[in-house]
Amino acid sequence: MTRLRFIPIQLIRYPHTNEALFSIALWPVLFAIGCWRTPQIVQFLNAQGVEISTLQVFLAGFGAYLFLLGKHRVFNHRYFEHHAVDIAWYRQLHEVDQNMVAAGLAGTDTHRAVTNEMAQLRKQLGFLVDADNFYRKLKVLIRVMSWLRGKLK
Repeated sequence: MTRLRFIPIQLIRYPHTNEALFSIALWPVLFAIGCWRTPQIVQFLNAQGVEISTLQVFLAGFGAYLFLLGKHRVFNHRYFEHHAVDIAWYRQLHEVDQNMVAAGLAGTDTHRAVTNEMAQLRKQLGFLVDADNFYRKLKVLIRVMSWLRGKLK
């Protein structure tokens, strides 16, 4: 059973890289199901004299989604600005962590404190702390989804 005290924490945190990419990849599937199960949009447009099929509605929505995904970094820039201090602090902690491991201080109380702080920041900030990796994977996902859209045309 989910405890209620964790719900507010879940509402204010950012998704991790894999969670965000999974939800981004899942949206076209849910949109396809929605297009298939609700033909009212197609019926309305056909009644207005626009000859269109469910597949064309899906492809138009999917194309718009891919276009907007390409602008994801621009749309979310304000979150990076808002959390710039925390992101910089995480990067500094990451450097300290690497230096401590290289110096043979792994497993000490100080090292555990650094890793605990990093884990808390990573849990709160999600993909924001690893933005370069997230956007590299997102670019690959956009290419795959664009290829799939091209095959459906």
